[in-house]
Amino acid sequence: MSEKGEIMRKANKPIVMLSILILGFQFTFTTFISATTLYSTDIPYQPPEQSREELYQDIFISLLLPYIQNEVDKYYSKYLIQPPMVAPYTVDVLSAERPNGYRTFFFRLKLQVNSYIGPHNSVGLDYITVTVGGSGDVKIEKFEHIKSYVLPPNYEDIIKKGYKNPIP
Repeated sequence: MSEKGEIMRKANKPIVMLSILILGFQFTFTTFISATTLYSTDIPYQPPEQSREELYQDIFISLLLPYIQNEVDKYYSKYLIQPPMVAPYTVDVLSAERPNGYRTFFFRLKLQVNSYIGPHNSVGLDYITVTVGGSGDVKIEKFEHIKSYVLPPNYEDIIKKGYKNPIP
């Protein structure tokens, strides 16, 4: 009987090893897919609350707000008779870089902007790429309209004739 048990153990060994390998591969693959999904480059970075980093980010978003609002006004004026608003807390940083190297004072920011009408009825989601030079010059490099939202019925009258809800 013990000889039979030894034969059974030897016969099951490849099956156990194969099961372990399959489970290990599945875990590794699932972890990789989850990490790729969770940490997309299109997820805005949120600095820790009440940190110095959050303070600085809020300052520079506030300084850039007139440029951001101007670009939003230009895009949406084609579709709406009333421009949507942008508030500092509806702008998130997707990326920030120094494209000309570390000790240069030239920055490129990719921002995610959520504009709204009235009491925060979302109109659209846009990406705006901004460059800022060391002497304070600000330039909008790129405006990308990503998504439009359906306006509530009581705001459909601000959509220009010829366009539907949601706007393009």
